[in-house]
Amino acid sequence: MEKIWQCTGRLLVLERGKLLKDLCLSMALSKMLNRRFVGFRLSEAGHEKAHDFVFKGLLAGDKPYQRAFRVIEEELVLVHGSYYTRYSYLYQKGRYIALSLPIVMLALCSWLTYLLVKHYESRSAYQLYLYIFSGWFKVALIQSYINTPFLRRSTTGNRANAECFSICRMIIGLLLRLKAFAPWKRNLGQYCILQEVDRKHRVRNCLRYATLRLLDKASKNGLKKSEKVSENVKKAIIDSLLGSNGNLTNGVTSLQNNGVNCLSWACDATATDGAVARTIVKLDKQAKEEDAVKTASTLSKYCMHLLASAPNLLPDHSSISESILDQSIDEAGKLLKEAKENKIEGKNKKIKGKNKKIEGRCEILMQIRTDDDCVGDETRLVAQGVHLAKQLIDNIEDFTTRCKVLSDFWAEMMLYVSPSEDAWEHLEVLAKGGEFITHLWALLTHAGVLKRGPTEPKDVV
Repeated sequence: MEKIWQCTGRLLVLERGKLLKDLCLSMALSKMLNRRFVGFRLSEAGHEKAHDFVFKGLLAGDKPYQRAFRVIEEELVLVHGSYYTRYSYLYQKGRYIALSLPIVMLALCSWLTYLLVKHYESRSAYQLYLYIFSGWFKVALIQSYINTPFLRRSTTGNRANAECFSICRMIIGLLLRLKAFAPWKRNLGQYCILQEVDRKHRVRNCLRYATLRLLDKASKNGLKKSEKVSENVKKAIIDSLLGSNGNLTNGVTSLQNNGVNCLSWACDATATDGAVARTIVKLDKQAKEEDAVKTASTLSKYCMHLLASAPNLLPDHSSISESILDQSIDEAGKLLKEAKENKIEGKNKKIKGKNKKIEGRCEILMQIRTDDDCVGDETRLVAQGVHLAKQLIDNIEDFTTRCKVLSDFWAEMMLYVSPSEDAWEHLEVLAKGGEFITHLWALLTHAGVLKRGPTEPKDVV
């Protein structure tokens, strides 16, 4: 890494060169992350150097969230290639033949095409073809470029040799520009419990218990609602991480910073009540499509998606997470049914717009009487969400400030639930493309943050 960082060759300078150097950094970090997958203890956990590497190195600059998530994404692509492809084997061999590949590139492509057309070892040929586009091959080329001084010289004594080396550098440069296959599509799964209430009718309930709830799992995993990871989401999370200085808390710090300590009781509850509150507040009459609204909505629904589809990546045992989700859906359905039977005012209002079902349910829930007695009651999670939504609306009149409180809270909560000792679950998820929480888990690992901190906020100097 030191050789690569100090290299001033034409291919490793300017903006493009920085990206290639970061790719090599991703390779080094992927090898460090592998220790967690095989169960080795990380000696740098909690060490000041690990902290400074992330907070003063990777997260330095004007837009640290862009570089940090790019490096981590490349790292996890390399980890995926190491466990689920033959790239690591080809990489070891390719390190010694990388220089000759640019010269015989045309012949190699012709050979691969021939194999593919003839269906002879097509799978192996396709793997080799993908390898040439991968980060593994690029790192092998960069290593060969670094270890071959004549390729970095601008001129040589012989004009013919100079032209030959110039062509080699050009071909290497073109190969380094090839876009690699990315298993992660940069999507965040989205799940809203208020949309799931109608799905639990009598026939469905019978099938649920007849299949030992396998039907529920299949339907949850089959949800295709997702949102692209926006720059605002990345920025909110990195800003929260920098503000915490590595001391992760469960939302109390963001509430304290925004001057709403009266809502700190919600930090001791589950993600369900916060998600209900976010849904209700977002669909308030003053709601506008502001960046903070989208960030809070995306992150809260993503947390619910993890609760429904990937509970093993969350701190609690998966059975607890599934129980909380089922309980919340049942409670929401019960509250809406009681509201209908009691003929709560407003239930028959016709709501216009795409989300009329959600808006109508939110209006009904907001008319349910809640008090401080529901706080701390684990059987009334949805009621707590309604109570929290009312407090947000009553205590914070400015809609922009209200959205910022929600956005900051969910960014902090995402970081808080990311540390995990179960590295193997993250590796298994990578086989299916990966989850955004794995990126946060890897970033925190390199910062030496392997466990969540205390629930009380700390003063950060």
